[in-house]
Amino acid sequence: MAERRPHPTAAGRAPRHPATSQRTATPGARGGAPRPAAARADARSERPVRRPQDDRRAPATRRSAGGRPGARPSSRRGGPPAPPRTPLRLPLASSPRRLHAVLIVIAVGLSLCGGRLLQLQGFDSAAYAATSADLLTRKLPLLPSRGTITDRNGEVLASTQPAVAVTADPTLTTPRAAEIADVLSGYLQMPAADLVPLLTKPDTHFVYLKKKVPALTYSALSSALAQKGVYGVFRESDPIRTYPAGTVGSSVVGFVGADGKGLAGMELELDRELAGVEGTETYESAPNGSRIPLGESSTTPAQNGVDVQLTLDSELQFMAQQRLAAQVQKMGADSGFAITLDVKTGQVLVLANAPTFNSAAPQKADADDRGNRAVLAPYEPGSVEKVLTSAALIDSGTANPATRVEIPGRLPSGGASIKDHFVHGDIRLNMRGIIANSSNIGTALLTRQLDKQTLHDYLASFGLGRPTGIEVPGEASGILPGGDMSDSQRDQIAFGQALSVSGIQEAAAIAGIVNDGVYNPPTLVKQKTDAAGAVLPNPQEAPRRVISSASSAAVRDLMASVTDSPNGVQNLRLDAYTSGGKTGTAQRADPKCGCYRGYVTSYVGFAPLDDPRLLTYVVLTNPRNGDTGTSVATPVFKDIMNQALPRYSVAPDGDTKRKALPTEW
Repeated sequence: MAERRPHPTAAGRAPRHPATSQRTATPGARGGAPRPAAARADARSERPVRRPQDDRRAPATRRSAGGRPGARPSSRRGGPPAPPRTPLRLPLASSPRRLHAVLIVIAVGLSLCGGRLLQLQGFDSAAYAATSADLLTRKLPLLPSRGTITDRNGEVLASTQPAVAVTADPTLTTPRAAEIADVLSGYLQMPAADLVPLLTKPDTHFVYLKKKVPALTYSALSSALAQKGVYGVFRESDPIRTYPAGTVGSSVVGFVGADGKGLAGMELELDRELAGVEGTETYESAPNGSRIPLGESSTTPAQNGVDVQLTLDSELQFMAQQRLAAQVQKMGADSGFAITLDVKTGQVLVLANAPTFNSAAPQKADADDRGNRAVLAPYEPGSVEKVLTSAALIDSGTANPATRVEIPGRLPSGGASIKDHFVHGDIRLNMRGIIANSSNIGTALLTRQLDKQTLHDYLASFGLGRPTGIEVPGEASGILPGGDMSDSQRDQIAFGQALSVSGIQEAAAIAGIVNDGVYNPPTLVKQKTDAAGAVLPNPQEAPRRVISSASSAAVRDLMASVTDSPNGVQNLRLDAYTSGGKTGTAQRADPKCGCYRGYVTSYVGFAPLDDPRLLTYVVLTNPRNGDTGTSVATPVFKDIMNQALPRYSVAPDGDTKRKALPTEW
């Protein structure tokens, strides 16, 4: 009988046919004989191949073909069940090992935490405490009041008005910026629209809202903000420097910058003393910027600056400035200055410049007009220098007022020739006549008899070639050729060229010569006092003798011949005082072309003649409507002296008739 093959559609099982199917017994099973091995082999060979998609049958929990839940279906009906699949199991680690690993991790974490805690509290505790304190501490500078500058009579020339700079912390003001801006707008005179961007500026804790706000204004502003419970607006001391006198003495007083530091004049020269010492206010604040009422606070008070009293006479200074400015305009000059000295002390009573500026608004003036030409701008002095040359000649014994000189019309010198301002042939003048007529040739002839090194030493002793030490920053030294000067340089120096001086150098030198030969270094500072009113030391260079008393009297005699001699200039006399003087006209060195162009005209004079008290020196640069000191500078000299001498109680002596001494031979 042919063998029946199972139908392949039965998923590997033969179809069930009750009539023909037989239960095959396996060894040890109930009710059946063992199936031959060949039959089992045939059965395996006939079993259809299982496709991969057959694995997507129902899960193992459904009943198998044999009827037992979870049993593996047999390949044939009635065959033995397939061995159960061994489930995939991961081996579990040892519990003690897991516990040890966890404990180690915990121990390492606790060690790190303990180490960090030790660092914070044991080693770095002070640093972190300081950082924390800094975050809660606010420091405000307490600026001192800058010292006052007054004239010799106590008139205020510079003072300080309390004011502040209003600041804000945008991290505190941003949430209520619009409300704060509305309050600030009226007090700061700024539109709210301009304030809001400042109050909300990102990434910063500090902005300036407005500087130079009067202290009373800020006080009212602060109260208004406090009423609204607003924090974040602060202040810094930012005082306002005021100059009540305006232009009077401005070239001496100077001015300060926006930061309150001196930039020119006395404000710069004495800046450290005037400024004082800054203090601080320290207090603990809450995160919103408000002061913690019971927090720690401390104050280091500021030390106010030194008050400075100048030697200037502001009323005389005002008159001199007005008169000088008018003459500069009338003569069409580029500029001018006037100096009045007390020859007994060296104190400067007048130091006027024209054009000048207002210390309260220096930016409105040209840079050249913000300086002090009488101290900073050297020039060739011209015939005024003959006073110094004469002092050297007389004191050295080379000449005296009666020394006779034959003067030619021209004098050869260094490949050129020297001439006088007046045309003449051969004339005979004594030294008095040489000075009265301002003869360049006569002065050069006398100076040729003096050793060049000796001439240099005398001029140096009079203060030429170095600063006088007056309290003005940037004082010019001038130029004084050495003892090895050429012969032609000596000739030119004799009458005021081939060297340069500052106005204050020349005025102080002549004041020393006529003051019985005693030189007093010029000064602008009369007294300094601290905030408590105590007078502070004001060291100055000691007076020194430069020529003998007899030589001084002889020089005064020469200068008197300029005003008293019939051959002198008669319109130089003062109204009620005897006086001596000297005119000057020098070629002007123009740095633009490196040549001489125009003139520097001047006049220096003193009074009374026998006992000088005041000296005034007037210089005008490049006048276009005159070229002599007589017509250009002398009118200003006379107006200043006629007012200054009575003001300082100098007794008139002009009624004394002086006999004119001879000037010719």
